[in-house]
Amino acid sequence: MIYFFLISILMLLAGLSSGLVTRRAPKAQVICTAAAAALCAVSLGGLLFERLSGGRAEFMHPWAFLLLLIPFAVLITHTVLRRIFSRQISYPLAHLRVEQTSVRVLFTRWLPILLYTAALILMTAALARPVKVDRTVVPPTEGVDIILLMDVSASMQKQDFYPNRFVAAQETASRFIKKRPSDRIGLVAFAKQAMLQAPLTLDHEALLEYLGTLYLGVVDPNYTAIGDALAVASNHLKDSKAKSKIVILLTDGDSNAGTIDPMLAAKAAASYGIRVYTIGTASAPQQSLYSSAQDEINEGLMLEIADATGGKFFRAKNEAELAKIYDMINELEKTQFAPNSTVNRTDFYHPLLLAALILAGAAFVLEKLFLIKVP
Repeated sequence: MIYFFLISILMLLAGLSSGLVTRRAPKAQVICTAAAAALCAVSLGGLLFERLSGGRAEFMHPWAFLLLLIPFAVLITHTVLRRIFSRQISYPLAHLRVEQTSVRVLFTRWLPILLYTAALILMTAALARPVKVDRTVVPPTEGVDIILLMDVSASMQKQDFYPNRFVAAQETASRFIKKRPSDRIGLVAFAKQAMLQAPLTLDHEALLEYLGTLYLGVVDPNYTAIGDALAVASNHLKDSKAKSKIVILLTDGDSNAGTIDPMLAAKAAASYGIRVYTIGTASAPQQSLYSSAQDEINEGLMLEIADATGGKFFRAKNEAELAKIYDMINELEKTQFAPNSTVNRTDFYHPLLLAALILAGAAFVLEKLFLIKVP
């Protein structure tokens, strides 16, 4: 539509410049310039229509608006050259006739031609084929499948992270999810038992709700079953067809519960092509008022799990370091493709065409039955 608008501007400039260069056929020049100006106004209206719709509407055949030159030319010709094309009858003493203008005279002279012109404009707009556009983003068929393992044991309420370890982990995981719109992500909460909170999904709004409603004590918070948590995540990921399958294990302690050995679970995950990133979230011993007297995290175990699966081990001693770790994982597991989109177009030229037929019919009835002109 923008090209059509630019062409109409050029036509208007050409008409104005021709009037400055030559003085021949002034009426024809007025007609051409007025038609170009009207065409420019209509194309500007169409352009504004597309812009104000926010990309939800467009014209499939914008070049059809060039046909608007016809109704504009008819209207301007009827105005400027009306006496040439109308039949003239000489009356005696016509020079003594006083011009009288009434509402009926104005209606008789202008209403039918205006209705015909409006009908032609609507028909032209219908021919330009306005459509409603619905764009749908289609999620990718292949991407990265991610399971977040969230420790909900009692020790996660310690305040060496602000406001505590658990809330800091929630907020950081939430920001991570928002940065991965094209990936399926799931959530597992674990303490003494491991529980699948949310399966792999692209509905990240629902996932964020599950994450936000998670709380300490959703399972028995007195122990930490890292092996069982890895097993639950691996069981959910093993049949995935994604190009990359990863688990992000976040904990602030050591494995001291569960029926599955953490290293056995890690080897099982590696056999399914699952990569595990382990994150230890606890400040150094006696680093602050809220720090533990001795290190709570079994860094050796976390490192072994990560090495066995091709992942990495990270240690976060405060909420800022935890945020950086999630950013690093986000870069390491970058999705390299963009989601596709489908465009559905729905025609809505029918109301324009119906309105044009109604106006043309009304003009014909008025001209032939009610607003009859006598020479």
